[in-house]
Amino acid sequence: MKAIHPNRELIENGGKHAVKRGLLGSIHWENFDFLNPFVEFLVRAVGLYRRGYRNATDIRLEQVRLDLPRLPEAFEGYRLLWVSDIHVERFDHLPDLILKHIEPLEYDLCIFGGDSCFEHFISDKACCLTERLAAGLVRKSPVLGILGNHDFYHIAQLLDSLGVKMLLNDNLSIEREGQKLWFAGVDDCHYFFADDIRQARSGIPDDACKILLSHSPELYRQAEKAGFDACLSGHTHGGQICLPGGVSVISSASVPRRIRRGLWREKNMLGYTCRGSAASGAAVRFNCPAEITLFTLSGCRPQ
Repeated sequence: MKAIHPNRELIENGGKHAVKRGLLGSIHWENFDFLNPFVEFLVRAVGLYRRGYRNATDIRLEQVRLDLPRLPEAFEGYRLLWVSDIHVERFDHLPDLILKHIEPLEYDLCIFGGDSCFEHFISDKACCLTERLAAGLVRKSPVLGILGNHDFYHIAQLLDSLGVKMLLNDNLSIEREGQKLWFAGVDDCHYFFADDIRQARSGIPDDACKILLSHSPELYRQAEKAGFDACLSGHTHGGQICLPGGVSVISSASVPRRIRRGLWREKNMLGYTCRGSAASGAAVRFNCPAEITLFTLSGCRPQ
């Protein structure tokens, strides 16, 4: 596992972060700590908190086919399970709930897509619950991991000790029948500014089928320019508190609305943004169910 990125180390040690997104720059809701508790207070005041809290872990399984023309034939039908955005210390039952959901599923590789913690700091409770989930995931299949904007480097060390292969601006290949499928993972680009997509892609052949794992989809343009076939992300929670029909009002990522949730395309690259398995900010969801995602890879070959 790579050493901590200097930007991440600076912020983890008390350096000032600033989420600067969109036309308003630093005047962004994530930079005002009082807003999330205020939203939760309003939800309680109108009597919807219990319902919203239940919604936060009403997890749906989304099954998605990824058509990747360069996919090696040996990986036809290869299955990836994506779990991310657990924000676990507000949801004690979540590790057992996720493990129960995935118990009957058959897949080849699990990806732990970042954001273990609810707050922007590490607690013993968050580590304990993350360990419970990660240990269960590792027992079932190999697991790759990346860090999110709520994770400190200690989470990477914990996951690594449990057998999760952490990709922090790094890559690896999986081989089948002499053919390779490449996975590259970047560190958080949203809060810690610790991503290095060039380093993550280093050493991967240009003509190889390669999948980028990025906690936030905000690197979608850079990923496409770097020649990735697919980009898998979370972070946005799909909006989390949405209007009827799932229309997101606020986004934590500066991306077009089409990229905030579900399947999307950027020129030659396919992408998917998972809604996540819980909630952050305010521990509620409305009109936007939690999600774990089961991807099936296909090379679009005629049967």
